[in-house]
Amino acid sequence: MKLFNKKEEKVTIIKNDRKITEEDLVGKNYEYYKPIFEIFKKEGKTKSFNLQALLFAPFWYVYRKMTYKGAIIIGIQACLATVAYFLKTPLWISIYVLSFLIYLRTGFYGNYDYYKRIVDLKEDSNHIDDKYKDRFLKDKSSADLHMTICWIVGTVIIFAMALFL
Repeated sequence: MKLFNKKEEKVTIIKNDRKITEEDLVGKNYEYYKPIFEIFKKEGKTKSFNLQALLFAPFWYVYRKMTYKGAIIIGIQACLATVAYFLKTPLWISIYVLSFLIYLRTGFYGNYDYYKRIVDLKEDSNHIDDKYKDRFLKDKSSADLHMTICWIVGTVIIFAMALFL
């Protein structure tokens, strides 16, 4: 007498002949990032300058599909701006102004953050069946201008509500 009726499970074999490259993941700006990534690989450096990352740090992260890092920066600055606005003390205003040093860090280390993300995605792609790789590339690669615009509008709304309500 069988206590449990166990069905035999089929073992699925992952067909993984197609390799996803860094160029596939970066997209149209690969010519800009290729020499930078080579320096990171060969020399082990972690610092390179990126003007766009310096000027638009949280939105640069969102544009490059590293949304959680951009959201953290926006959240920190929104909280500090709210506290500085309501307390109106030089200490909190100074702390809010100093929070823009995060932009400086992003300007010099943002490319390395992006490189680590591309390496992780490339490694993750080795565990995906070939029939799902096109969807993986669509979801994870390149940049997302539409989402960045949504984050910019959302950030303006959040700051406006925090400061004027």
